[in-house]
Amino acid sequence: MSFSFNPLSKDPSAPKAPNTQEKAGFRAGQPAWIKQLPRLNFPQTPNANYKLIPEEELFNALLKDASPEAKARIKEDLDFLDHELLRLFRERDFEASTNQNRYRLFQIGFMLLAAAATLFGALQGLALSSIADIVPLLALIETIIALTTTYLATISGREPALPQWLSNRRRAEYLRREYFRFLMNLRPYDTVDGFQRKLLLSTRAANINRGIYPDQQTENG
Repeated sequence: MSFSFNPLSKDPSAPKAPNTQEKAGFRAGQPAWIKQLPRLNFPQTPNANYKLIPEEELFNALLKDASPEAKARIKEDLDFLDHELLRLFRERDFEASTNQNRYRLFQIGFMLLAAAATLFGALQGLALSSIADIVPLLALIETIIALTTTYLATISGREPALPQWLSNRRRAEYLRREYFRFLMNLRPYDTVDGFQRKLLLSTRAANINRGIYPDQQTENG
């Protein structure tokens, strides 16, 4: 997990933990590598209250000098985005994080099993010349490790976590980009207004959620 700059901070250079669906204070004060470790008790559902932009900070800091008309327009856009796009983003972001967690759990599991197999294999070699009576026990443990590795490889191969992680992350980041394009009235939302503008957002968000991405050529510029 990386760190980003906080655009609403009085000090633009002040680092801030990224705005995620994770509960506040999760592994607070821990080194970055510990925060990256997978969890066994990963949440089962997305955070229904998560927002890409904290509205209170937005209106009280960044838009405090904006006109009432501008604030009303942005508030209307935020409400529409919350219903039409943000719910999709929460789902895709959650699925990406879930599969990321699964992938890392599997990788750590394979590494621990490989280390254990090496250790008990070496112990068997040493025991043959000194304590031959415990060789059958060590062989049994080695067999259990091999069966466990086979089981993990089987279940991880049925629904590979890595492709699911990357696929859902790509959709989530495209939805994130669409969120800010609409809010800032960038292309293609600057050429339409009213109902047509909202319909365009709904169509593009639904397509991205299905894995159909906007034409890159029309997005450049």
